Amino acid sequence: MTPPSASSAPSSFTRTAFGLIGFACTLACTRYAKDADKAPTMVSRVELQRMSAAKVQAFEQVADLAQEVGVDVYTAAEPFTGALGDFDERLRPVDWEERLVKTYLTFGLLTDFSMALTNSLPEDVGLRLLEVVSQDRFGGFAANELLEDIAAQRQLAARMGLWGRRVVGEEIGSLLRILARSPELLEGGMGVEQFHAVLSAGATSRMRGLGLRV
Repeated sequence: MTPPSASSAPSSFTRTAFGLIGFACTLACTRYAKDADKAPTMVSRVELQRMSAAKVQAFEQVADLAQEVGVDVYTAAEPFTGALGDFDERLRPVDWEERLVKTYLTFGLLTDFSMALTNSLPEDVGLRLLEVVSQDRFGGFAANELLEDIAAQRQLAARMGLWGRRVVGEEIGSLLRILARSPELLEGGMGVEQFHAVLSAGATSRMRGLGLRV
């Protein structure tokens, strides 16, 4: 592929957006593998391992798209290492249900954030990147694991609702801090208030998707 000319070099927004989306793929890969290690059944364990492997493939797809617009996604993703700070230290699940809800909401909101970024990229590459970002089976997996029990057990539903609201608050705060540290992400045209609205709407939809009170 011919390298882009100086006049068509990627903007700081494009570099940073690709970097964050690439980093998100690696983060999901690691989390799904960790969840697999705690899965109560072999079926769940293997399915999570498949999802983890799929995130490696997703990263490679992101890297290929990034290269088309002159971005080295490995370099662009590097600054986001540790971007979520001590999020996991503050939110330690005590059982399988809390673990699933945490991962479901955390990576669901990270997906919403990433999808919002793709809308500000050039249409051709943005649409293809959106397709990569949106291909994630964890939501369906979590619903399959949790919905029946949440519907049948009021105490579990109440506990997961409280836990879910805590996760949402921490995750939205973490993502808004990323915007503050990487203001290039605001150069695509979306402001902090718009990102917050996207994340809040996503949180409401995802909580309700598990039958949890918002």
